[in-house]
Amino acid sequence: MGGERASTTRRRRAGKICCSCESILPTPDRPGERDCAKCETERAPRRRVYMTFILRDGWCCSFLEEDLKTPLHRRVRFISPEIMLAFAERGGAAMNLEDRQAFEHGLSIGRGGIWLNLNGPQYEALKGS
Repeated sequence: MGGERASTTRRRRAGKICCSCESILPTPDRPGERDCAKCETERAPRRRVYMTFILRDGWCCSFLEEDLKTPLHRRVRFISPEIMLAFAERGGAAMNLEDRQAFEHGLSIGRGGIWLNLNGPQYEALKGS
């Protein structure tokens, strides 16, 4: 039954609205379907990175590529586990019940790890040079 209205189709094809969320786009420099900035970042490929942490004068975190062999040279130190948890959530860590319990267990014993799903700019910032 319900299809897309002709006016919506025309505006989408003219590049006036986002293809995914139908939000209004700035004046198009070229015709054609495109996504808004928010939808582009959500659909961008993500890189899996494993963050390990250990309690040593604060929480020391290091990072490994998805193969768990190649280290990323950036290291981060946090003063509290709450800040580390916020960092992991911004990094796209899946915080379902099982992951949260594993994270809390790691905090209680002083060492652990969690998977992050980073977008392009986050990965480049973490990778550094």
